[in-house]
Amino acid sequence: MSKIWIFDLDDTLHDASSKIFPRINQSMTAYVSHKLNISLTDAHQLRDKYWKVYGATLKGLIENHSIDPQEFLLNTHDAEELSKFVKQSHALENTLKKLKGKKIVFTNAPLHYAMAVIKALRIQKYFSGIYSIESTNYNPKPSLYAFRKILKQLGKRPNQCVMVEDDLANLKTAHKIGMQTILVSKLNKKTAFVTKRISKIQYLTREI
Repeated sequence: MSKIWIFDLDDTLHDASSKIFPRINQSMTAYVSHKLNISLTDAHQLRDKYWKVYGATLKGLIENHSIDPQEFLLNTHDAEELSKFVKQSHALENTLKKLKGKKIVFTNAPLHYAMAVIKALRIQKYFSGIYSIESTNYNPKPSLYAFRKILKQLGKRPNQCVMVEDDLANLKTAHKIGMQTILVSKLNKKTAFVTKRISKIQYLTREI
């Protein structure tokens, strides 16, 4: 049975924490402040609250303020600007080239941003699909709904899939529904729902 490799995008296929995430967070806080006419401090606190309750700022804004999700995503994810901080990796490309089976990206990021990052990494040809926050009706990982929505679109069973992620919460859901799980992290986190752990994505083909 051929495996389906499901890859997270940010901090899994590339480094987003150092330069990209700080800019997105700043843009999100500024957007919330402007849209709801509140201070930046209050906007930050509201975002923190929505993150804890809904798993994402956007979901909280949709539920409580009827925010247009596409307007929010376009205003907070400047793909042209953010993709300048993406570093191409030959090691990543070689890893994807060696990996047998269908490969897709499953991200909480918007589609226009995900496509720009993948293009900047020059790895478009290795993926047969990109499943973004739009693909799950704006329900982010780690919700069960998001995973089941993607599996339905793929037409695959969980035991056919391997989830490659940097986020433990997302891997917990993946494992719960029956996927194999691979944690990409330099931290030595031993958990029952992580099948394997690698410190860098380019080590993936060593472990299979």
